[in-house]
Amino acid sequence: MGGDATVNRPPRQHRLDEQHVSALCSGGGDVDTIAQLLAVERSWRLLQLRALLDIVGPDHDTGPLPPVGDAWDLLIEAERHNPAKVDDLLLHPQVGVWAGYTLRLLRGTAPSTAPLWVDLGYLHSLAAAAALCAGIDFRMIVPVRDGFAVLPTLGAVAVPEAERWDSTEVHGSAGHGAVGTPAGEVRVGGDGWQTMPSVRVQADGHTLAVRLDCLDPYRNLRAPTPPRALSEPELGHWHGLLTQAWELLVKTSPALALPMARGLFSVVPQPPTERFRTMSASAGDAFGCMMMSEPRDATELAVTMVHEFQHIKLGALLHLAPLHTGEPARRLYAPWRDDPRPLGGLLQGVYAFAGITEFWRSVSRWATDGAGTLAHFEFARWRRQVRTVLALLAQMPQLTEVGRRLVAGLTATADRWQTDSVPDQPLAAAHDAVADHRARWRLHHLRPPAEVVTAFTKCWNAGAERPDLAAVAPALEADPNAQGLDARAVLELWRLTDSAGFERLRADPAPIGTRVTGAAPADLALVAGDRENARRGYLQELSTDSDRPGAWAGLGLILADTLPGPAADALRDHPELVRAVHRAVRMCGGAADPVQLAAWIGSR
Repeated sequence: MGGDATVNRPPRQHRLDEQHVSALCSGGGDVDTIAQLLAVERSWRLLQLRALLDIVGPDHDTGPLPPVGDAWDLLIEAERHNPAKVDDLLLHPQVGVWAGYTLRLLRGTAPSTAPLWVDLGYLHSLAAAAALCAGIDFRMIVPVRDGFAVLPTLGAVAVPEAERWDSTEVHGSAGHGAVGTPAGEVRVGGDGWQTMPSVRVQADGHTLAVRLDCLDPYRNLRAPTPPRALSEPELGHWHGLLTQAWELLVKTSPALALPMARGLFSVVPQPPTERFRTMSASAGDAFGCMMMSEPRDATELAVTMVHEFQHIKLGALLHLAPLHTGEPARRLYAPWRDDPRPLGGLLQGVYAFAGITEFWRSVSRWATDGAGTLAHFEFARWRRQVRTVLALLAQMPQLTEVGRRLVAGLTATADRWQTDSVPDQPLAAAHDAVADHRARWRLHHLRPPAEVVTAFTKCWNAGAERPDLAAVAPALEADPNAQGLDARAVLELWRLTDSAGFERLRADPAPIGTRVTGAAPADLALVAGDRENARRGYLQELSTDSDRPGAWAGLGLILADTLPGPAADALRDHPELVRAVHRAVRMCGGAADPVQLAAWIGSR
């Protein structure tokens, strides 16, 4: 773009300085790193726009809107008058989401219920917003989608009585604009206009300024969504949480916080989800945007911001170089997910949780009392999980040179964590949470071969020694119903952060599964330290439903603590085999005490 037709030049080859590559590969990156990534993202957006224009061509049907070329010309004129403003607009994350989504529509790889001209018309809305920001005179027809005309970054206006897919005119002069509606023109920023809300907070001289994007149709990172204005109480709540979260980040983790001030542009609020299970997302096309459910407190928000900003950085790096060239034969264990993950997803996850571990490490050095215990627990939990995943990734032949460098850099970071001391109680609780998640995951997704189960069943029924465990190679069969595999960790978070709430759960444990997905009353007893009641509870569960992953995993934790040995080893390393043989024995009319069977399978 610009006076000499920047979009017609050969694409610039972007390179990151060596120190920034090293910083990113170790999980970090400073403000200058983000500045270089933003330069990459600007070019990426221009390439997206160029690809879109090349596919559409000058004669494409745009319904009631002017030709796409007219919108492009207006965008170029706006850039000539105020290149900085238009640059900022191009870097609006939802512009990237729109461009990526519309390219997929044009290539037939994304579904849509709207006519194509409605999605193409976002370019017309973008051009109108650019012209307003640049202060030039213009008129442009823009789409009305789901009853709203939206100008990116500026806001939206309801257009009553419009069809679901409709159009209206926007005009402007000297930075003032208006949008036509059946009830008359609405001035941009005036009565009837819904301004895009924003939050600007400061801590120790560092400013975070973000939009709370509740209006842009492409804010949910996947497919268009109608606007939903935030109420005043909602805005106040988000403002308060962002203020506190930013103060916490700057105070405890400035190396993680300050790059956000340069590269975080918008937060997309979503309704709250189950406690301690925040929903959040980001996308490679949307540098600078994170979507998240409403957090319960500032610490939860700070963790989520670190999590998603890690994804944002890695997404920009992926625009320069791939991390892997293919996928392994089967999907992989991710300790932060309920489902098996592809290699690319596991790389994204370990990068995000490297940042989370650094955050909790920093907080653990600063916080005291209950907050300190929470930080130690979370640091110990994620330190172990990240290290385990990195060891697995290091063996993957599909990694590119950059991918291997990333894994090596993160491993060096993880190595530095190992000398940090953690008090015994949160350390033990973290190790139990790690073991519980892994056992539940195996029970949901791994299946021992039928012939192996048959062989073990025959030997058990005959009173013989068990077959060789080395021959057991379970297959991966993803369970689509797996959910709440982190239930033990979530209950530990309840205990650490809300002791009164945790005791209320214990006082009425029967409906615990509706409060904490995946949890059972025996899990409450275990987290509370009541091992005997937990053991009885797990055995009772298995006597009525021997398939329950949580009961087998919990029984393994009890045995590891109270009776370490073969039974605990089997439920740690081969829980899916113990369960499958137990089921087969019972189907044959036999009897198998879960602990005795586990001890037999785990015997050396």
